[in-house]
Amino acid sequence: MKIDPGKGWPHPVLRPKYGDDYPNAEFQVEIECRRAEGGHGVEMNAEFELSDPDLLELVRECSAEYVLVVKSPKTHYRRAFRSTGPALEHSFHGEISGRVEFSSFLVCIERQPAFRAQGWHSDFNGLTFDIGPGVVLAEDEPKEYWIDAADESPIGAIFEHIPGGREDGRWSCNLLHDRIQIQLSDSDSNRFMLAREGANNTAQGQYLMNGLYLPVLIHVLAEADKNASEYSDYRWFTSLNNRLEIVGCSEIGSNSTDRAIDAQKALEYPFIKMPMIAEAET
Repeated sequence: MKIDPGKGWPHPVLRPKYGDDYPNAEFQVEIECRRAEGGHGVEMNAEFELSDPDLLELVRECSAEYVLVVKSPKTHYRRAFRSTGPALEHSFHGEISGRVEFSSFLVCIERQPAFRAQGWHSDFNGLTFDIGPGVVLAEDEPKEYWIDAADESPIGAIFEHIPGGREDGRWSCNLLHDRIQIQLSDSDSNRFMLAREGANNTAQGQYLMNGLYLPVLIHVLAEADKNASEYSDYRWFTSLNNRLEIVGCSEIGSNSTDRAIDAQKALEYPFIKMPMIAEAET
């Protein structure tokens, strides 16, 4: 599952940016991945943060659970982890690699007839909803990470999509955060998220890789090379440097290198995987 900005839920759902069903509450997950001590596995720690009292009460009475969906297209791995508490830990041993997506939810476990929450928007005054098992009560924005089991340092997220602030057809990115923020217009962001969902694990996904991620990565490398010290404290910096080392490219801050070629190496040469190229092979 993934946040769909155009989705209309039949009941109030707590989610960031794309709705105000719970105007004064928050739900988010903080994820950290580290290389397992003395091995090549990856240890994941997830911390869920939920502030709505009524939803927290459902968790306390075991009527709702935190769910973290981990999806790794490169290794064809997908699994949903459930937790009755705000902390979740798991060790991976080769199951995830490359770009990995973490999606977090609060999901109903036991039916809640005539459910209502005091923190709902005033539009829902006087209304109740019959919430059944498996129904999503809250969701956070998906987070993307580069996962490398050989990395000694914490593995940070690389890209985060921020809707709004751009004209249609244009993008920009902000490097001054732990994740590289790719800014799109609201319309382009909506269409991009829907296209990415439909293209996941298919050759069509390479159009998205070439059309956005590749030029963004070229831009990021060029900008970071100019002043590596300005960005070295951000989590994406270490992850990207490790990726460059793996594919045999110069570290960030190097001046005598072709970053267009380096970006293609880091993304495993996405151009050759585009359908129009791959299908032309004889």
